[in-house]
Amino acid sequence: MTPSVIAPRCTRLAPGERGGPIDERGLAELRERARERVRTVLAAVPLPRPWSMNAWVDRLEAWRGREIDLVPVAHRPGQPSGAWQARPDYDLIAYTGHTSALHQDHIIAHELAHLLCAHTGACLLSESEAAELAPDLAPRALSHLLTRVTSGADEYEAELIAVLLMSAATSEPPAVQPGASGRAADQARRLAALLG
Repeated sequence: MTPSVIAPRCTRLAPGERGGPIDERGLAELRERARERVRTVLAAVPLPRPWSMNAWVDRLEAWRGREIDLVPVAHRPGQPSGAWQARPDYDLIAYTGHTSALHQDHIIAHELAHLLCAHTGACLLSESEAAELAPDLAPRALSHLLTRVTSGADEYEAELIAVLLMSAATSEPPAVQPGASGRAADQARRLAALLG
């Protein structure tokens, strides 16, 4: 019997389904590929400080030469919390609008991971089903956007990339770099000691 793990349930999966089994023998390679992709993207598109998903998406757009539209949508239990679709002239990312800002950023980061990896999937929604999920948007804008089925490995990779991106985005650099010296470093250490 082949050892396996289950990919996270995600926005690009049919409602109620999970990502499916992933052969554990390929996980180390998949994890390293995800880490390398994050290193490459962050080297080309540095994270803004203080963190702002909108500012980072602006940087991604400039780097890729292609617009990314972020669209908040209503979420119902059991339905996807976000999705990505490559449109002819731009990319569209839908995400749950009624959740915390950190959760929204994580959903967007997950969908950006699908975008950066060029994951594809099979559409399961008609235009009328898409319109029911997001009544404020034109059905054509959301048709074949939500609830796409991707492989378990794609979901695992996208979730891992999202976690790595959000970890980097929400961790502030240390106030004093190791080995720092001089008057400014001494002042920073004293301030850190007072606040700590």
